[in-house]
Amino acid sequence: MSDVINNSLNTSTTKSNLNSKPILQLITCPICLEIFHEPLQLPCQHTFCKSCLVRITEDRWGRCPICRGCYRVPMAGIGSFEVNRTIVNLLESLSHTELRPMLQAKCALCKLDDTITVCEHCREAICYKCRRNHYDEFSKYICLKLNETQQETEKLIAKEAENIKIHEENVRHSNEIIHTIKEKVTELIDRIKQEENKLLDIVNEFHSNEQSLIKEKNIRLQNLASIKTFCSISQEKLRSKEETDEESMDIRKKCEDCVVNLNDLQNQILIVKTPHHRISFYNQDISFDAISLGFVEIGIELERIESTIQLSTIKKLIHYDNPISAEQKNDSSSLISDKNLCCSSSSSSQNHKRIPRTIGKRGTRNTEFIHPSSLAFSIQEQLIYVCDTYNNRLVTYGIDGIFQHVYKSISEIGEKRFHNPYAIHIDLKHRLYLIDQSERRIKVFNRDFKLIRLIGQYGREISQYSAPCDLCTNKDNHIFVCDAGSHRILKYNEQGQFLLAWGGLGINNGEFKCPACICILNNDRLAVSDWGNDRIQIFNNQGEHLLSIGQRGKLLGEFSRPLGLAYDDITERLFVCDEGNNRVMIFNHDFSIIELVQSKIGFQGPYDILLLKNNHMIISEHRAHRLQII
Repeated sequence: MSDVINNSLNTSTTKSNLNSKPILQLITCPICLEIFHEPLQLPCQHTFCKSCLVRITEDRWGRCPICRGCYRVPMAGIGSFEVNRTIVNLLESLSHTELRPMLQAKCALCKLDDTITVCEHCREAICYKCRRNHYDEFSKYICLKLNETQQETEKLIAKEAENIKIHEENVRHSNEIIHTIKEKVTELIDRIKQEENKLLDIVNEFHSNEQSLIKEKNIRLQNLASIKTFCSISQEKLRSKEETDEESMDIRKKCEDCVVNLNDLQNQILIVKTPHHRISFYNQDISFDAISLGFVEIGIELERIESTIQLSTIKKLIHYDNPISAEQKNDSSSLISDKNLCCSSSSSSQNHKRIPRTIGKRGTRNTEFIHPSSLAFSIQEQLIYVCDTYNNRLVTYGIDGIFQHVYKSISEIGEKRFHNPYAIHIDLKHRLYLIDQSERRIKVFNRDFKLIRLIGQYGREISQYSAPCDLCTNKDNHIFVCDAGSHRILKYNEQGQFLLAWGGLGINNGEFKCPACICILNNDRLAVSDWGNDRIQIFNNQGEHLLSIGQRGKLLGEFSRPLGLAYDDITERLFVCDEGNNRVMIFNHDFSIIELVQSKIGFQGPYDILLLKNNHMIISEHRAHRLQII
């Protein structure tokens, strides 16, 4: 506290002191309670020190501490407010007349005139006697405020400490995630390396075999060229009649050797029918888990080669020592005729055997396909529907295999129906379900091909699918969907409302790796082809696992990338397209293997199978771009 001494020096001073209190109030800043320093006047006419205005003003806006009126700081800053010239002049006049205004007042506590001091904190006039009590009250007030501040500070400290613990836990958890990500990525890289080595081993083996065949065929080619050269030179000699008898006999002997060699080469080239190997790499839309890159496939195509050379006849004629007589010529002709008759008879007998009928080849015309996939049969229309995926259309055939109609992606009136149809199904109410591969939607159409509704939607939620690839319906019209992207099965009701989901990525029973196809069995069971795990899994309609069939391999009952399924309700047999092994297997009612579906031309990537009446079936082959009716 500062003391103001009450001095009575002379009459003028006394008179001045009597008027000092109102003057002091005029020249005191309401903010700092000190004599004005650089007094500035706000628009509301209240005056404050320049430094005080700077302290209370934020973001070029402020509020007057006296009238609470808002003011805006000019662009030039606080100093551009108007200076209160009256206060300035008053301060200048006081500096010339007296040192400082003297305070004459009674004590605010005891109300007595005494030596008065001004409390620096509350600006009250206090006498020396009351000063200690006033200071004690002030100390209690400050202590109370300090105590409240301390308590609030402790609360904030506890809160910040708790927040720090939460952030530290987040940091620890993030470190664990970083470690997990690095570990998983390292594991994926190792597995991808293993996939790479496996695929490269297959390709290198194919490469080595093809080089060996090239070497072998080059040797045959050289032998054939030698025979050809010998024949040309010998014919010139015989025609010129310049050879001796010894040379003629030598030519004859060499000719016999050439015929023998040629016959051996014929057996190797024509009769054996050298297989034409083909290699392709199929990338099956790498899934988000990046476990499988795809697979390498090697196929064999037998090309029939016709030959007009009758080597057996030539060999028989060459063994005559004398020139051929007319009678012998007749015998030869008879021999040739007999051979042709034998071949004709043999061919005729083979035609009586059941030969599969093939429909289509690679192309864009009505009876051609590019990657035919899913099949469906309409009982009402007696039509077979085929998803011609990469021609972006649906094609229909009669049960006799005769082409009927093409449904294009854009209707005649310009309405978009689908884009790259991938799977098709027709339910008991003759509604057509279609999986749109590019749009990743499941669409339901009526028989006039008008869109009825959409089933589900794309996403990663429990009720959504990320890569639907097949579906089926049961007698209650519940819809079951294979979601290869999320490795699970989804169940919806007839209106498309989500009911159930089961599965997940893994190798245990009830888990999947890219489930590909699904069909309904008797007793409302489901069969699912677990494509990536090379097996078939059986479930009830609530997703409870009942049985797993098969493993990776080439033996009966083993699979390599199983795809399409079909079930015969009468015989209770399950038909499975074993796409990787290029075959179709049949399982009986207890899922023990019965037999393979036989086809004289074999299969190239069987994708889906449809059972027809009279024990016939139709099979789509996506790598051969055709259908087989067996």
